[in-house]
Amino acid sequence: MGGHKRVTRAQVWRNRIIALAILCAIVGGIASIVNSSCTPQDISTEEPIKHVSKDVHLWGDVVTFVAVGDNLPEADIGSFADSKAGSIGDGEYDYSAVFDGVRERVQDADLAYMKEETHIGGSSIGPHGYPAFNTTDEMADAIVEAGFDLVGSATNHSYDWGSYGAVDHSCEVWADKDVEFTGTARSKDEASQLALIERNGITFALLDYTYGVNGYSAGDLPSYTVNIIDEDRITEDVERAKTAADVVLVAMHWGTEKQTEPDADQLRYAQLLADLGVDVVLGSHTHTIGPLEWVEGKDGNKTLVAYSLGNFLSNHQNQHVYNQIEGMLSCTFFREGPDDPVQIEDVTWVPLVNHADVDGSFCVYPLADYTDEMASMHKALGELEDPVGELKSFTKDVIGDAFPIDD
Repeated sequence: MGGHKRVTRAQVWRNRIIALAILCAIVGGIASIVNSSCTPQDISTEEPIKHVSKDVHLWGDVVTFVAVGDNLPEADIGSFADSKAGSIGDGEYDYSAVFDGVRERVQDADLAYMKEETHIGGSSIGPHGYPAFNTTDEMADAIVEAGFDLVGSATNHSYDWGSYGAVDHSCEVWADKDVEFTGTARSKDEASQLALIERNGITFALLDYTYGVNGYSAGDLPSYTVNIIDEDRITEDVERAKTAADVVLVAMHWGTEKQTEPDADQLRYAQLLADLGVDVVLGSHTHTIGPLEWVEGKDGNKTLVAYSLGNFLSNHQNQHVYNQIEGMLSCTFFREGPDDPVQIEDVTWVPLVNHADVDGSFCVYPLADYTDEMASMHKALGELEDPVGELKSFTKDVIGDAFPIDD
């Protein structure tokens, strides 16, 4: 797609008002009998539209977008899902409640992305946690119902149960869902297919990679099974994606666990992706949030890089307080005309809290909706004197002042 020129919503609306004024002048000259007023003053710019329908968009193409990090449900989360469906131990699960706190924000976006770290290996295996994760098929239903459209699956746990558990069954399940799924595949042909999705006249491509898989080297499994980070492969894939899509999103499962600053490999690959003209990089793996920044490519373009969105849903043993704060990247893609470049605006970091209640329930909430009273019931946050204040301060320290934080 080349480069981006960042624009503000005010600039977009100023351009739209000018266009409307010109249109009204033309209409007024042709049809002087029209009595109704048609002037720029009729439009208020104090509270511009925040969301444009997936079916209706005016004055150009507009797509609102959100992205979250690793969906990492462990065995206790499987037990919670078991308790929400039928009788305990009957093999039925309902994970939908874990998304109730963010459902509205996800569904309000035109396009939503998630990294599904624990793969869908089926009920015959059942819910499993570390070190060999497995999640039952009902998780895919809950993800789709929550409003996610794009699902990445390339992670270090992609091969936890070998070809059957992590790949074949998972891909089969996702193939029947109304989402674009990528990162793992059952065949060379499946691996070569680009994950493409169109919203409001703009086509998006999602590419997905991981630094490796636990217990295996890249040569231990078929090359098409899991997308491993490789400079030559990424370069080729990005070039293909740029010919098929207006916007290229790249999900990278990378970095050093428990570290908030990007490591040398992340910085190197972020620069490569910027030089290739990628539009947005969606990082995960470290179990903590990481910085958000614009990285300039060799052609002067700007790539938006979220080094880590953190854990979206998790229940790590001995979990640290700061594993509970995560991020939702929110932005808007805008194109004024069919031949114009797509621009990125309204970039916002939305802090999320992974709520692990002492009663055994789990739910993800925006930090803006989270209270100290709720935190007092959290397995880890309840130990803090000012949990909400500490989570806000930690988020600000990591994300900084370059982007708005909706907390």
